[in-house]
Amino acid sequence: MSDVTIDPNWAYYGFRAIVLENRHLRAVVLPELGAKLWSLVDKAADREVLWHHPRVPPRLAHFGATYDDWFCGGWDELFPNDAPATVGGDSYPDHGELWAMPFAWEVNAADGAVTLRMWRSGVVTNTSIEKRITLRADEPMLRFGYRLGNGGPAPLDFLWKLHPALRISPAARIDLPAGRVEVDPGFRDRLAVEAFRWPYADTPGGRVDVRQVPPREAARCDFYYAVELSAGWCALTDTTTRTGFGLSFDPSVFRSVWVFGAYGGWRGLYTTILEPCTGYPYRLEDAIARGTASRLAPGATLETEVLVVLYRGVERVAQISADGEVS
Repeated sequence: MSDVTIDPNWAYYGFRAIVLENRHLRAVVLPELGAKLWSLVDKAADREVLWHHPRVPPRLAHFGATYDDWFCGGWDELFPNDAPATVGGDSYPDHGELWAMPFAWEVNAADGAVTLRMWRSGVVTNTSIEKRITLRADEPMLRFGYRLGNGGPAPLDFLWKLHPALRISPAARIDLPAGRVEVDPGFRDRLAVEAFRWPYADTPGGRVDVRQVPPREAARCDFYYAVELSAGWCALTDTTTRTGFGLSFDPSVFRSVWVFGAYGGWRGLYTTILEPCTGYPYRLEDAIARGTASRLAPGATLETEVLVVLYRGVERVAQISADGEVS
């Protein structure tokens, strides 16, 4: 194998599967299923990083389907909303209009790097999105480039969220550069407080260190919004193998990190989803009312880059720099 390759000649459950690979990692993308990053393998650790639903394989979904019933795992893009919403007389489908839709795509290879470019238009909204995934020859990271455009005559209020579902164990640790954390009102079981300062939630049952992932037997589910970010990154580390997954992003774009933890308490599933988002909370109407949604002016575009970093040799993360260096 050459130093870095891209191969579009594969299929998975009937979907086109495009494979990007170098000596550090192998990534599999399904452009016909919302441009989903389906698999991300840390080759040195021989470890699949992304979580896959044990009962639900990738399958075609109709536009407007209930997301939770079709959620198969991997990494989706959610835009311009999370919960179903009605904004300006338009009805937005559950978890947005991208995750179930096919993207056009093309592959490019240059000296020392390969790129998968994918794009499509909105269905309800007059928007466009372009997503580029670049892998360089000797980097243990993927470089995601995004471009969102508002082609409509009015400003667009939105939530745009990255949604990587991660494999976990009770040895997993979450690290964030957060300040205030708001617990969603529908998920105040284990974290029975409205808000806390990262990383300790002082609940009626005692202090909870939310960096530590509970075991499946906990039969609980967490959902909270980490805000007041001092930097743009988040990480999940397997403290046993000292390997991990991190994201580096622009905190002026992704101004919060949502954490959804299914610890045996949601459909019996076991995964943590680290979700950098352009606003909060998950109901777009509430975010607009609170002034915490993002807005794109008519004719405007938003461009940003996200680094997806695989790292080794650490048990906890203090920082991921803008160029992907983990310390």
